[in-house]
Amino acid sequence: MSRKTVVMGLVLAAAILAGCSTAAAVPEQPCTLNCYGPTPESPRTLSVMGEGKVEVDPDIAVMYLSIVTRDSYADQAWDDNNTKAEAAIAAIQGQGVAAADIRSDFNLYQQEKYDSYGQPTGEITYIVTHALTVTVRDLSSVGAVLGAAQGAGVNSVGGISFSLEDPTSALSQARALAVANARARAEEIAAGFGVKVGKVLTVNEYGGYVSPAAEKAYGMGVGGGGSSVPVQAGTWEVSMTVSAVFEIE
Repeated sequence: MSRKTVVMGLVLAAAILAGCSTAAAVPEQPCTLNCYGPTPESPRTLSVMGEGKVEVDPDIAVMYLSIVTRDSYADQAWDDNNTKAEAAIAAIQGQGVAAADIRSDFNLYQQEKYDSYGQPTGEITYIVTHALTVTVRDLSSVGAVLGAAQGAGVNSVGGISFSLEDPTSALSQARALAVANARARAEEIAAGFGVKVGKVLTVNEYGGYVSPAAEKAYGMGVGGGGSSVPVQAGTWEVSMTVSAVFEIE
């Protein structure tokens, strides 16, 4: 082998080695699979729910009362109903209920009579209903109002519901309790994992709810009355729920 051939072989080998060195110097690819550390764009977080509840006494009662009359003649059923409705409204107002707190709704319909074989007899009964929605603000007079209304002509009691006229203050108290509860839960969970709760990243409110904690139900009642009816208002529960996402330090 000539000296020239040997030199050319050495040059070629050096070039190959240089190429391999250049390929090995390529920077490492960014970590994608096993990079679990937090970044400013994706911090470690802790999500919790907070609940707050307060019990309050209702301050209004709403009664659903009706005067129902029936007759073979529509005008007679209507006149009888008007007479009884006027007396009932006067009796209700006589117990201290303002006129603005009494709302009327009317309904007149006819009912066909059938014999024992299910065939129409041709006789018609006209039914008039004067429904009263009465808001009572003095809860101590609820029983007296109901008794006076029945004594004056109300012959159907749809029920009585108790509520809060303005739940704003109670909802604010429940909201504050829900926020404090969310913070306490987050700190308790974080302590269990040996970390600390950082700043709040997001907060969501899921509305407030007012519901009876001890509701007194009243079924349909017909006829009679005049004396004060014993009524218990019970208590109401106002609740609020929030969710919060905290950064973990």
